[in-house]
Amino acid sequence: MNLGFHLCPLEDLTVSGLAPFRLSAARAGSTAGDRQRWPRFNSHAAGGLPLCLPEAAMLLSLHIENYALIDHLTVEFAPGLNVLTGETGSGKSIVVDALALLLGQRAETSAVRAGEDRASLAGVFAAGSAALDRVLEELGLAAAGEVLIRREVGGRGRVWVNDQPATVALLRRLAPWLAQVHAQDEALAGWAPAAQLVRLDAAVAEGRELEALAAAYATWQSARSQLEDGLRQDQERQREADLWRFQRQDIAAVAPRPGEDAELSAEQRRLANAEKIGAAASAAYALLYDDPSAVIVALKAAQRQVQDLGRMEPAAEALAARLEALRIEATDVAGQLRDWLEPPDAAPDRLAQVQERLVALDRIKRKYGPDLAAVLAYAQELDAKLDRIERHEEWRRDAESACRRAEAAYRELAHARSVRRRAAARRLQDQVSLEAADLAMKIRLEIAFGNATDETPDVGAWGPAGWDHIRFLAATNPGEPLLPFDRIASGGERSRLLLALETAALARQAAQSAGPPPTRVFDEIDAGIGGRAAEAVGQKLAALARRDQVLCVTHLAQIASHADRHLRVEKTPQRNRVVTQLTPLAGAERVEEIARMLAGAVTPAARRHAAELLQRAAASRAAAPRAGPGRPRSKEVGQSAGSPVN
Repeated sequence: MNLGFHLCPLEDLTVSGLAPFRLSAARAGSTAGDRQRWPRFNSHAAGGLPLCLPEAAMLLSLHIENYALIDHLTVEFAPGLNVLTGETGSGKSIVVDALALLLGQRAETSAVRAGEDRASLAGVFAAGSAALDRVLEELGLAAAGEVLIRREVGGRGRVWVNDQPATVALLRRLAPWLAQVHAQDEALAGWAPAAQLVRLDAAVAEGRELEALAAAYATWQSARSQLEDGLRQDQERQREADLWRFQRQDIAAVAPRPGEDAELSAEQRRLANAEKIGAAASAAYALLYDDPSAVIVALKAAQRQVQDLGRMEPAAEALAARLEALRIEATDVAGQLRDWLEPPDAAPDRLAQVQERLVALDRIKRKYGPDLAAVLAYAQELDAKLDRIERHEEWRRDAESACRRAEAAYRELAHARSVRRRAAARRLQDQVSLEAADLAMKIRLEIAFGNATDETPDVGAWGPAGWDHIRFLAATNPGEPLLPFDRIASGGERSRLLLALETAALARQAAQSAGPPPTRVFDEIDAGIGGRAAEAVGQKLAALARRDQVLCVTHLAQIASHADRHLRVEKTPQRNRVVTQLTPLAGAERVEEIARMLAGAVTPAARRHAAELLQRAAASRAAAPRAGPGRPRSKEVGQSAGSPVN
């Protein structure tokens, strides 16, 4: 499981003894309550060595509140190897789990401390990677050297990066640049076939090639799916084509026009009632205009009388004008009525023709739509369907051509990736065998491919990462055949080989001048080992920590003795509750803890053995090559330069 972090800017960072670095009080979005809620993180390093790593991401501090058994806890980390020890169940892995949440791992509300409504987590990183700076800048989260991530579990489950609201998905995007967390179960789950391919790809240069391969696979899948769907739908359409053709011919036989049914209905009414229309129009015309006592005649007589009245009474002149208007209107109405006096000029069988046409229109409306407009729309839809069937051959040729082009592009990239993987596999198996030998593990390792170099597997084996299917085969004893490593290896062997892979990856990064790696976290990587193997693992972790910052949860004194910063985790009763506390160890306290890890009960003999372990580890560090630029090697945290270990 590889996880990572978001980081936030710090205004000041000094490292001399216990000098604090402080968060900027003027951060955008900060409030007085925020600053009270999140105490200052104190950074410890010995001898005034710089804690900030200018060329790599490094975890500086972790603050945990109301999470699992932790009430309030601030953990401060140093360059090099940071080790957490303590009794089983004391809460060592809680610290790693909290870090994983800040890297975007899924949160469980059950982890909130009993009696509290939410847990709060915060982490501060020194961001010295140019690649990380580019990612932060793209996301609008540019940091001036440091990054702060805050997350709440429970309640609204909010996330902040550099005091700006963020999402868990954003944390996951930043995680690879910040930290890699190797959890307790990774020594087993990490050897699944898919995970083995991921490990091999980490050894292959040209990381963007894998992104292009995934994009080519998606393009090919899309083209293939469209072709298959189109062919399948075309088969279904062919079965329906006869019905569609019949329906289209049925509509075409009637040949309806838009609005034709309304026009014919009006005409039908006129033809069916022609005599009644003529009689009514004739009677109305006579009353208005043709009879001796018609309305118009009466209006003319009344108008003359009012005109005479107007000559005697001026106020009556307006009434004469109104009567004139009435006479004009009545004359116009009479003229329109005259149009209906004669029956329509139509063929004798016109009414029968109109009724027959309306019957035909009603039939297609019942079959294909509630009205004529719907019938015409359905006819257009049928035309489009039939046209697609007629043009199917042209479409099929285009779709097949697009599918072939996409397949060829994928084949080219998958083959190139396979060639690179095979070359990397040969290098990796040799490098890992050498690294494993340093871990007191004699192993013959081979990375086997499921297909030959010049063989293209069936499309069923293709995937976004290519068509290679690999297995790590190993023989852990001389004379034994090569078998799948995950089946024959013990838990301790899995843990050591995982560490060998990480160390080999570090060597490749150095050889390729790759960017500095993020913080590496090992949660009980020592499972299933002890004795000489444990000492070898401790030395290998110390070697890894010369370039990377390493956090390790361990039960083994041989590993803890190599720590640059040793932190003891323990459970203590507090107000009828049990809380987890963390104590930095140095000098005699550290000797006591190493002695407890060795013997359980601290005895003079255990103390002497612990002191010897610490002295050997110090001598090993002194003889080790210097760390690369930008990753200073600190003396044991909490120890002044030159002070003895006991």
